[in-house]
Amino acid sequence: MSKGVFLCIDAGTTRFKTAAITPQGTLIARKNGVYAFNAGGVHEYRVEDLMEVFCDTLQGVLTELGGEPLRGIGITGHGPTLMPVDRKGKTLHPAVGYLDDRVKPFIQRMADSRKEKITSTMYIPIALFFREELSKTYEQTWSFFQPFDYLSFRLTGRAVASSSSSGIKPWEHERVDAAGLDATKFPRICYMGEEIGKTTETAAAETGISPGVPVYAIGVDFAAALVGTNMLFPGRSCERAGSSGGINLCWDRRVHDDRLLCYDHFVRETYNVAGITSTYGKALEWAGNVLNAPEFEYRRLKKGPTSIVFLPYLKGERTPLWDPYARGAFFGMDRNSDAVDLMISVYTGIALSLRDCIDIIEKAGCEFRFPVMTTGGLTGDDWFMQLKADVTGKIFARTQIHDAELLGIAIVLASSQGYFPSLTAAASELVHEQGAFTPRADLTAQYTDLFGRYRKLRTMLTRHF
Repeated sequence: MSKGVFLCIDAGTTRFKTAAITPQGTLIARKNGVYAFNAGGVHEYRVEDLMEVFCDTLQGVLTELGGEPLRGIGITGHGPTLMPVDRKGKTLHPAVGYLDDRVKPFIQRMADSRKEKITSTMYIPIALFFREELSKTYEQTWSFFQPFDYLSFRLTGRAVASSSSSGIKPWEHERVDAAGLDATKFPRICYMGEEIGKTTETAAAETGISPGVPVYAIGVDFAAALVGTNMLFPGRSCERAGSSGGINLCWDRRVHDDRLLCYDHFVRETYNVAGITSTYGKALEWAGNVLNAPEFEYRRLKKGPTSIVFLPYLKGERTPLWDPYARGAFFGMDRNSDAVDLMISVYTGIALSLRDCIDIIEKAGCEFRFPVMTTGGLTGDDWFMQLKADVTGKIFARTQIHDAELLGIAIVLASSQGYFPSLTAAASELVHEQGAFTPRADLTAQYTDLFGRYRKLRTMLTRHF
């Protein structure tokens, strides 16, 4: 084992992952945890649950390491989510996330006032919810944290908001001021690869991590995924198969299409073009619970393409609708349709949403020049990987560490500590493509017909035309 490893932490939407990875990109130890389930349209994270899963996964990894020194720590996580904290470092309310129904009116209000679809931050609507619906909490708030930045705060005592680049900041003080919010409640930005601080004696007593270990800014989990899939060159893409999902493409020109996101990439002179599906894994979780379908069993029963169209808009939708009130639907059922047909249509609907995003990106003049690299909890599912290839007509592949967010953190730390001359050099050396899935032309033709119905339905059943 090399002398020293990186501690890589991903506080995902539903899964919490902690891993130890060497500067050479080898996974040494890993432990996963889950959060408590929130029902009834409330999307909240209690600090007690966050710290419990953090400490549990951390102790599991440290035990497995057996004293191997930590060279650095990087923490990423889901967004947008805000946690209000007072001046003593005490959380005042559970963190509220972007899937919370209570935030929808504030998202819509911003969209209406700006006379455009919201195609960037959703942190401001969450803060507006705190200000107007939980005014006492808002008044007492010293700092709003992203949950992963709260963990960095607990380790270092430094209040920052980590971001992958100036183009993907969680907030800008000008926009905060324009929304009538107190900009002093939003901490300064610390960019990917910058040292936030070092672990304190207090943190050492609480977590078992030695004092003095440097903690680095990473940014949100999708940014870590872009690094971990080497999406750092024009034409390279990354698909995130998590609770929410979507497709990102690195391109050498800015795209002007308000159905998509387009940011300055953290690689100079390139852009990150993205289409996002709000309820990706969440739709599968919902369908599995409602249909009582044993995991993967239905795949052994029926393997052919479905004729049922499913619109996966269970919490509104981002690309291409940007409508928090969009709703899901099944279409094309008859009396012979059963739970298996419906479950397969949910998987297919998510793949069709992905194709929708890809099609819009390509019509904007971009090209997918390499296999689509997939990361997230559904990456190890060969059946679904092949389905996505067949539906979209693109080759799909994965990296040696299926949760590429963890690998991405290690790449950032290896670059920051001088193991490689640049982030792109580190990613090119450490990311390895595995398990390519090639589309089957006959099935892609069938799914093309289904995609036409999907697009017609989503146009008819939503208010965006």
